[in-house]
Amino acid sequence: MAEAHTAGLSGLLCWPACRNVRDVGGFPAAGGQLTRHRALVRADSLDRLTAAGIAAARTYGIGTIIDLRSSWEFTGAPHPFGTDPDYRNIPFIDAERDVERDPALEHTRADLYRGSINRNGRCIAIAVRAIAEAAPGAVVVHCLAGADRTGMLVALLLDALDVDRSAIIDDYNRTASDPSREPDTMQRTLDHIDNRWSGSRAYLSTHGVTPAEFHALGSRLLTG
Repeated sequence: MAEAHTAGLSGLLCWPACRNVRDVGGFPAAGGQLTRHRALVRADSLDRLTAAGIAAARTYGIGTIIDLRSSWEFTGAPHPFGTDPDYRNIPFIDAERDVERDPALEHTRADLYRGSINRNGRCIAIAVRAIAEAAPGAVVVHCLAGADRTGMLVALLLDALDVDRSAIIDDYNRTASDPSREPDTMQRTLDHIDNRWSGSRAYLSTHGVTPAEFHALGSRLLTG
């Protein structure tokens, strides 16, 4: 990889010392469209970035940064982009509803995701709306590991824009680094959204994402 910020065929970006940064571009969508490159980047915690990593992210053209972590996850060190005007901390977990969680019901990763989707719709919609309203530049979404919360948000967003599900599931499975994240986790999660809300777009609409915001998301993230 010739430059620290260059995306390979898999979309993988090298931003030292983050371990899980990918450009969500080149995925097929309805009507022959593709997801745009340099429009949406998913990542693990940017707190890990070295000076070279920060420079690589800047060079890549990042704009809005959406940090999905909760306040208790902050290490005390300042976020490397925390003083940027377009940095936003939007916790994925709805603290008011997290008291409803029953870990005894979470036998699989898909069980955990289904419960999370059920409880956290308000916060998920706020993050999606922030992407729709973002200033020019690549939107970076990250949590701690860039796997679960980031994975759910990116999958919901892409599915709502009619991106091919096999591409969404394949993207999710690139982060499947532990046995509890079974290969069918995202398929089962999307099936749950279909069965309970009639799809990701209806789910997000129910929680406040407007038609104008969906239009803005499509214009930002899709070609054509």
